[in-house]
Amino acid sequence: MSKEEKIKILSIEPIKSLDYIKGYKISYLTKSGKPSTWELASRGNLARLENEIYRGKRYTDGAMIFAVDAEKEKVVLLKEFRVSAGRYVYSLPAGLMDPGESIEETAVREFKEETGMAFKPVYTDRSRYVSVGLVNECVNIVYGYYEGEPSRDFLSDQEDATAFVVDRNQAKKLLDHEEVTARTAYLIQHFFKLNPFLDGQA
Repeated sequence: MSKEEKIKILSIEPIKSLDYIKGYKISYLTKSGKPSTWELASRGNLARLENEIYRGKRYTDGAMIFAVDAEKEKVVLLKEFRVSAGRYVYSLPAGLMDPGESIEETAVREFKEETGMAFKPVYTDRSRYVSVGLVNECVNIVYGYYEGEPSRDFLSDQEDATAFVVDRNQAKKLLDHEEVTARTAYLIQHFFKLNPFLDGQA
């Protein structure tokens, strides 16, 4: 993709139905017995939602990849144009699981597609909700090591992203001056000890 080829927002309009996301209304009783409802968006079908709510079953939709160098001094981030925000946002590489994949296979494939680099998974955290007030999407964070140099050669036409390998100083500048997603911000703050409150500096 050349520098001139950019994603362009054409319009914004409300819609009553979606092609890729399903909407659900959950009816429930409050603690005092008052009827109420909750609206939810999901990639999954009704059976999945019922299994989650009624039977406590756990699912995962994909992987978020925390890739570092051998010395654990640098981490790979993506600067990606996000249509939902209308701007470039920094985040960790991530992607949805394909049918039949393990979560580690998803992490390796998505990391290659988004960054052009190889990824060696070492530790996989359990699946966790990403924004439980709005969606029931769950992801696993997969930790490991990267190899190679960043490349845009494997991006699809729908992706406008550039991978960066950042150290502590670069991470601090991004957190101070750029749009960084909440989950990514927390993880790199913890990794580089950049949160003054949590690290005892405030």
